[in-house]
Amino acid sequence: MLRSMSMSIDIRPAMAAFERLDKQIMPKRLKAGLAAAGHKLMVDTVEGLPTTPIKRPGYSPKDKRIPGELRASGATFVNGVRTSNSVVYGEGATGMYKPTIYGGEPITPGNYEACVVFNAPYAAIQHEQFPSKTQRGAGTHYLSEKLYGNAEEYIAIIASAARL
Repeated sequence: MLRSMSMSIDIRPAMAAFERLDKQIMPKRLKAGLAAAGHKLMVDTVEGLPTTPIKRPGYSPKDKRIPGELRASGATFVNGVRTSNSVVYGEGATGMYKPTIYGGEPITPGNYEACVVFNAPYAAIQHEQFPSKTQRGAGTHYLSEKLYGNAEEYIAIIASAARL
């Protein structure tokens, strides 16, 4: 005579652990990785060639820009929260253009985004057209060249932070 046997396994603790991993641990790690990679991109933009333009002292008094304000106007945002800025790279600049709030699109739940911004009013012109050379080694596309050229490094920073 065969008897019916049954066995049950309570997987609720494992499911709770997966829920915590999904809702708490991974988001925190991904945000930390995005902050680190975004900060590295921001610093690379200022320090790597071509460098972010800087107006050196000795230029025409008609040019009202303070030297270093473009470099000092950078900031990194992760999911709309500022995580770092580039004021210290402005070589004495005030940081008057550094962004304080995120101006991008809303981030939907479950998505993660890093945004590196240089907020000086002339940042886009300097990036695309570079109307006047203000420093040796400075040039156009000072941000995009770093983003595309170092993409694997930035991705590796994020992946390392997310690794369990």
